Amino acid sequence: MRRRLGFTLVELLVVIAIIGVLVGLLLPAVQAAREAARRMQCSNNIKQLALAAHNYESTHKRFPIGFTDFLSTNNGPADGGWSWATRLLPFMEQNALFQSLDMARHPYGTFSTPNNAAACSVILSGFRCPSDISPTTTANNAANVNGIANIAVSSYAGVIGPFDGDMCDISGTAMIPAPRSTGPLVVNQTRKIGDLADGTSNTFLIGEVSWRPTITIAGATHGSVRQFVLGNIVNTGGVNCQNRGVGNNGSHLHLRSTRKKLNGPIQGGDKHLAFHSYHTGGALFGMCDGSVQFVSENIQHTNTNWTDFIAATGGAYGAYQRLAGISDGLVVNLE
Repeated sequence: MRRRLGFTLVELLVVIAIIGVLVGLLLPAVQAAREAARRMQCSNNIKQLALAAHNYESTHKRFPIGFTDFLSTNNGPADGGWSWATRLLPFMEQNALFQSLDMARHPYGTFSTPNNAAACSVILSGFRCPSDISPTTTANNAANVNGIANIAVSSYAGVIGPFDGDMCDISGTAMIPAPRSTGPLVVNQTRKIGDLADGTSNTFLIGEVSWRPTITIAGATHGSVRQFVLGNIVNTGGVNCQNRGVGNNGSHLHLRSTRKKLNGPIQGGDKHLAFHSYHTGGALFGMCDGSVQFVSENIQHTNTNWTDFIAATGGAYGAYQRLAGISDGLVVNLE
């Protein structure tokens, strides 16, 4: 009799098991390679933003204003609402988009222009980290006359300093920078290279902010979904740099501090005021010298607030916060 050639059931099961094991071993390596590529692209984005800021400084002899909010009344047509990112557009091959803007008017809403509102919806790849899970655009108070249906979302925020809290103070009807804002990108004020006494290579300029869907824990809302590219206003028709709630518009949509822990917890971490990323172990920061550094989420962090810092005349003050101040004299070198 002729013997029939083929595999037995046991042999097939063994081969399938071996293939399954190999795939199981290979997938993490593939995922790690993909994340490495995404992280490299994100690093390149921040590099381009930091270089654009330097080109801006070379042209204007100062870094851009972090956020504009000129009136405390929140109802003026020239009240501001524009972020640092807007001023970098000409240095990122987006001069046509920049030229379409009327920055004497609001980004969108009653006191805006059609071109301004359209620009706020433009998706700019240079402001998006591939690891971020955010949508490309999102609605912002869309049901209100001063809202917008589709506003482009950013993965990066400017560094306002080591402390959170109000990012501006009121003087009459004018908004002025808060003393606690000791970083390179602040409200209604510019910084010169000479102001960075701690050194450009030792000071954060731009950091990562990732999309963290809002959730409710013990009756409190947590998350970070309102980080936009060009600007924002409140639904009463103006801007307010003093707003800092999870569901508020304000300067914290474009500027963050290092008061809260990097990649901190959802509850108690104030994600909407902090820096965070989906990169394992930390986040990328652009330095004031144009370089990019990956900062470990385990970097020394003391959660020092402004009041305690002043009372202690520069007392307990962790390395993570010190890297956000331009001239505190407490230099940290990441190299």
